[in-house]
Amino acid sequence: MIAEMSFVTTTAHAMLIVLVVAVVLAFIRLVFGPSLPDRVVALDLIATLLVGLIAVYAIATDEAIILRVAMVVALFNFIGTIAFAYYLQMRGQE
Repeated sequence: MIAEMSFVTTTAHAMLIVLVVAVVLAFIRLVFGPSLPDRVVALDLIATLLVGLIAVYAIATDEAIILRVAMVVALFNFIGTIAFAYYLQMRGQE
């Protein structure tokens, strides 16, 4: 049982590192994106990676209550994506 717990913890820590690197790369795209849609997609990716980070952290710490935070972040991410799609649609009609 202890060896299994150690494996899960080690894997969770490795995944946290991978997700943080992905967030940094997405942030670079956010800063240097050539157009507004590129920057919005990068921001959406960062929010999705943040949900992944929170979920992996919840697994690493064995705290299921933290997953509620991940659900709220995912909901705001979805609403933001819908709002941007609406903005692009309205801009295209002008």
